[in-house]
Amino acid sequence: MAARDKLHGVEHLYLPDLTVPIDIPAASVGYVVATSDDADADTFPLNENVLITGTDLFSKAGTGVLRKALTDCYEQQPSVLIVTRVAHDADENVLAANLIGGIDNETNSFTGMQLALAAEAETGIIPRLFIAPEFSYIEAVGKALESIAKKLRGIAIIEGQRDGISASIQDKNKYDEVIFVDNGVRLFDAADAAYAERGGSATILGHVIRNDYERGYWTSPSNQLIYNISSPVKKVDYVRGSKTCLANVLSANDICTVINKEGGSYFWGNRLANGTVIPHQRVRYLVGDAILEAHERYVDENLTSDYIKFVRDRVNKFLRRLVLRGIISGGECWVDVELNKAALPTNTAYWDYKLGFYNVAETMVFRQHTTDEYTNDIIDRVTA
Repeated sequence: MAARDKLHGVEHLYLPDLTVPIDIPAASVGYVVATSDDADADTFPLNENVLITGTDLFSKAGTGVLRKALTDCYEQQPSVLIVTRVAHDADENVLAANLIGGIDNETNSFTGMQLALAAEAETGIIPRLFIAPEFSYIEAVGKALESIAKKLRGIAIIEGQRDGISASIQDKNKYDEVIFVDNGVRLFDAADAAYAERGGSATILGHVIRNDYERGYWTSPSNQLIYNISSPVKKVDYVRGSKTCLANVLSANDICTVINKEGGSYFWGNRLANGTVIPHQRVRYLVGDAILEAHERYVDENLTSDYIKFVRDRVNKFLRRLVLRGIISGGECWVDVELNKAALPTNTAYWDYKLGFYNVAETMVFRQHTTDEYTNDIIDRVTA
């Protein structure tokens, strides 16, 4: 008779911890694709991802766009960045091809900004904010950057060409989920000991990250001071209460810019190119990714009623935490009974959930009323 699979004695089983909370992934990791032909090839090899967590590698970044972008970003906020260096070329089409890059599945090679897709595999970190400083005004580069950002559920920051308002609107209309910025920044470049003009996306990247750190990714970076720049490159008039000043015309067309007011330079604009409020889209992406990542470990479990309820209740606990933190105004997860009855035979289950956002005080209206009802009080006070 074969031996039985049975223990005669005391046994201890360590069951999985089902109380692990869902965490929001890192919201403020930047991705930079840039050129710098004189960068140290060992520190910044061509077409390789490099993780930046401090300024120690800046001296190896050369004198080109890469070093300037890193410095400009860090002037606003020390940040976690993933950097890809590509070769510069005087021919704009060749340069665009280098920046965009490609994927060869036969040789398992990535080049250009396509390396952002491999960032998690190589570094364990997913970038959420994407720039191609000084070159995203090139339509092919900007469109490719937007595509990469959307695949990773992030946001690209695109530099406009700083031309007329009509051209800026036409350029912006080519995009969807990007922060389209029609202005550059003028700043003092200590390495060159001279004032310089930049396209501005590296500065805006650092500005958004700083706003994330100080106020939260669920708040708008608009109307917040930009550090350590002398002025915007393009004069953008801002007149309080005016619908026709350039700052408002740009904002009304979902174009962000940099303005001077109150003795400083401010980022101005709350919306992506498609009109979506910037923090709303970021919250949607981050909440969605948090839920996916937290439940990947439960793929291929048996579809029991306890399993379905466990996932639903876990998501609801997560949403309640977000409400308590002030990230969302409300949220709920539920199970559609009829949908799941049809789906379960195909080894599929569905959970629906909804989010409520806090809106941005984009417009504040004060209504002034005039009256003579206080006139008689003047005499009454005299004779009192």
